[in-house]
Amino acid sequence: MDPKEYRHWHDGVELDEESQTWRGYIEDNDYTTKHLTAETFEDKGDAIVAAGDMLARARHGQPPT
Repeated sequence: MDPKEYRHWHDGVELDEESQTWRGYIEDNDYTTKHLTAETFEDKGDAIVAAGDMLARARHGQPPT
């Protein structure tokens, strides 16, 4: 995907109720495609940072696989 397309994406976090851990994600604004971070985090703030990093990398030509 063209890195310019990621300008129309957002990042966020979600809680896994079962494990009580957080995952970051990036998602297109049409809510049709979502990429989760590989890691899970006990701290919500760490998941937020990981999601932001993933989106920044995608916007600079290194999309998630």
